[in-house]
Amino acid sequence: MKSNDYLHKDSSKSDADNTYQSTFKVSKTSKVEYLMNQDSYDEALTLIDNMLEEDTSYENWKLKGIVLDNLCEYESAVESFDKALGLDRNDEALLNKINSLYKWAKVSYFPDLKYDKALELIDSALDILPESEDSGEFYFLKAEVLESMGERVESRKNYLIAYKEFDKLNEFQRQLDYLENTPDTLINITGSYYHGYTPRPGDVVRLVEEPENEHDSDAIAVYLDNDKIGYVANSEYTLFDKLRSATKIKGMIDDNSKAEILFVYLDEYVIAKIIK
Repeated sequence: MKSNDYLHKDSSKSDADNTYQSTFKVSKTSKVEYLMNQDSYDEALTLIDNMLEEDTSYENWKLKGIVLDNLCEYESAVESFDKALGLDRNDEALLNKINSLYKWAKVSYFPDLKYDKALELIDSALDILPESEDSGEFYFLKAEVLESMGERVESRKNYLIAYKEFDKLNEFQRQLDYLENTPDTLINITGSYYHGYTPRPGDVVRLVEEPENEHDSDAIAVYLDNDKIGYVANSEYTLFDKLRSATKIKGMIDDNSKAEILFVYLDEYVIAKIIK
């Protein structure tokens, strides 16, 4: 917008009239837009508030929401967009509201560190986001918030949705269902990458006790053929609720005990089940 775009010429008189002097009328709406283009948002807000005293129209409420959004007053911006939407369910105001909710969620996440509030705002935005709009940024932000809260499973789901990796999402859900419902005895194999082994589902490995291990007398080594590929996890940092530690399975295995590698969970846990 040019600096004088908010001025409109009154052409009620002819230019051919030598006595004519041009007069201009200022559109208040255009003046608000002009002030925003000049980054004069406080002045624009004062003007739009004056306008709303006389005209509580959809356009004025929407315009106030835009001004407030630029002032980073996101809660008030959302309230203004809601008032606009109460007068006209227009997609423009709806998308403006969604954008303000997203920005509000971002500052709630960081620097405010209000994780629950951030999640609430993201979900509110997702609830009204049209299917035609890309939801990737919203799910990515939600995944970041959940990760900061230590909710690794839900975070992973949202990252996969954000990246539209739905096949991986289905596989991850299959893993979750298995871990929740299986009667199998499960272990985590640690150190596989250190030993140069890339986990492959279906590989059958041997479990060999190492009572003389100087670091852990309950240590159980894992062998593929004749190559050591790691150990059965035996630390709280390498286990979660569904897994058995080396100490807990020590009395369950013998010289012929084996395990089958099933999958890598959360890019960290090499999950295997003990087989006879």
